[in-house]
Formats: sequence, structure tokens, C-alpha cells
Amino acid sequence: MKRTRMFAALVLPLCVVASCTEPHPKVSGSMRFVLGGTSGSVVPAADLGQQSAPRASTALIAGDEYIVSPRKAKVTFTSVVFEGATGEPLGGSNFTDCTVTYDRALQSGATLLDCPFTVDTGRVAQMRLYFDNTVQLLVSDATIGIYSDPASATRYSTTAPAGGAGFVPLTITIGSGPSRATPIFFTSPIPIAEGTTPQLYVTVDMIHTVKLSVNAGGTTLTAGGGNDPVALFGGLTPGTSRYYSGATTVEGYKVQGVPTLRVFSDQAGNPLYTMIGPNFCGVDGGSKGAWATSPNGTKVGGWLGKDANNVISWVLPTDSTWSVYNAYYVMAELTVIGQTTSLKCKVTASPPLPADGKTYASGAPAMASPHKTVTLRLLAK
Repeated sequence: MKRTRMFAALVLPLCVVASCTEPHPKVSGSMRFVLGGTSGSVVPAADLGQQSAPRASTALIAGDEYIVSPRKAKVTFTSVVFEGATGEPLGGSNFTDCTVTYDRALQSGATLLDCPFTVDTGRVAQMRLYFDNTVQLLVSDATIGIYSDPASATRYSTTAPAGGAGFVPLTITIGSGPSRATPIFFTSPIPIAEGTTPQLYVTVDMIHTVKLSVNAGGTTLTAGGGNDPVALFGGLTPGTSRYYSGATTVEGYKVQGVPTLRVFSDQAGNPLYTMIGPNFCGVDGGSKGAWATSPNGTKVGGWLGKDANNVISWVLPTDSTWSVYNAYYVMAELTVIGQTTSLKCKVTASPPLPADGKTYASGAPAMASPHKTVTLRLLAK
């Protein structure tokens, strides 16, 4: 109750001037969904110490699992909820007709859809985007031989349908209820004032997000619903995403512990959020994501930054409180699809502090003797 009264007191002068009666004035804004990184061209296979991607086949091995990238997908966003830095509610709204069609054939950064929303005035530190837990996927992967087929009982086959691959449903089984929520934390609170029309951008990324299991006989597959098939991040500018992997192509590959890294950046190319999987260094139990901020008490931290030499660095914690660190990472940024880089990590509870106390944009920490180094290839940007 104290927090509510304090907030009302802060906005009271605005309400007096505007002769409003709401204790928390609302404004209308727009959320623009944009396409994340794409490959632009097929990357030739090369040996990175991982098994090369198998060729197209009419029969796969029963029990094997594959990771694929949908050609297209339809994701219905249902609502958004906003919160302040201390978790105070700042309103939200339900979306109407907000079905985003992801299409890898489009250029990276292409606008997919605009959806209106309302939000309370204040300083927004995070939002939760809800989408229907059943999404529609179109998979057409001739590299391995996996196609979404509405006529198949399992929805996927190793033979291309006569009319081409079609959309098939995938129901996410994580949690309960009809929707999935993706929390998006902003590196610094976004001020929302009366009389403004806030514009937010959400980057939609679906490279290597769908896992399929080969059924008995090797000619059909079943998609698992145990992971989210869409990766999202948001900000005040139309952001971009880059996808690094130990695989050799954005097309499918056999599950075999391949390291991956997503880097979401703002319009100027400053990294805002990284997502690593699996965590190959230190304890694999804390956060796998890092933000371009120091820990601020809202389960956000990481000191993520790109310095003047285009070296990206960040830290990860042992848990979501960011009270104890686990390891720090250093990697040269890539700009050309197909290039490779070395991601190095050092296991330590005391990583070097950023020079400015905020992020490693002020200078990447040196790492003379890394505990682990993996080779990653830039597959999409």
C-alpha cells in the first residue's frame, strides 16, 4: 500500500494539470515484431571437431534426435504485462489479432507485425510477453531430409510431401495453462510519460530451436514440446540477433552437445543480451543469459559489453540472484557469415570488474589461460 500511495503522489501533479481521475494514467503504444538473424546463404560443411551434418536420407536411425530451424512459423501473442524495477505492476493489455508470421526468407530486421498495447506511466524495467503455447511450424530441411507434413500422423516425415512442406502444430508442454511467458528485462528502465506514444521492438529468433525424435522405422519424426521454439528479446530500437554455433549450417543437425550462443543487440550493434546453451564452463545450474548491466536486484546482471576492439565479454552467476559468480567469457565478434571465432571461459567466483564498474564495453578482461575454449561459427545475423 505504501508503494501505491508513493507512486500516486508522484504522478499527482500530472493528473492535476491534465484534470485526470486515474491514479495511474495509461498511454497507448505499439510493439513491432522484427525478424532476427538469417543466414543469407548456405554455409559449406567444415570440420569443427563436431560430426558434420548428415546428408538427406529417406531413413534415419530410430531414437536419434535432431535440432532443426523452421522455415516459417506462426506465433500468436496474447498479452503483455509491464513491471517496474522493484516488480511494481505497470499495467498491460491483451493483444488482438497479433499472430506473427516468422519467415526465414525475409531479410534480417524485416518488420513482421505491429501490435498495439497500453501501459501505465512510470519507468518500465521489464515486461512479460505471453504467446499461445501451440505454435504452427513449417520445416523443410533437405540437408537431413526432414519435412513437416500435415498428412502424417506424427506431423513430420523424411519424404517431402507432394505439394511441399506445410504448417503443423506444436504444443509446448512446459508449465501449465494455455500460454507461455517470456520475460524480457531492459538494461535500463524505460520512462513512460503522459502524452507519449511508446514504440517497443521485439526481435524474433528461431534458428535451431525445434527438437525432433526419430520414430521406429526411421521414416517419421515427432517434435518434443519440452523447450520454447522461439527466442525473444526487446528494446527501444529495432534490434538484431546473431547466432553462433559449433554446427556448420542453420539447417538441422543431430543432437550431440553442440555449443550455441545467441547475441541480441540494439540498433547500434551494442550487445544487450546473450544466451548460451549448453553452458560448457563451470556450474550448469545458474543463469545462461547475461545482460548489459551490473546486477541491479531484479535477477539481471552480467556486465555484457563489446569493447573498442570488438571483443564481447560477460559473466554468469551460480544462481538467479547474481550474488555469486561462476565464470566469465571472452569472444571476438564476427561480422561475416561462415567465419569462426574462439569462445574462451574462465571458471572463477571473482571475475575482473569492468573498468567503469558497469559493463565490459569499457574493456574486455584479459584471459591468458582459459579453462575451456570452443570454436563457434557465425551462422546467422
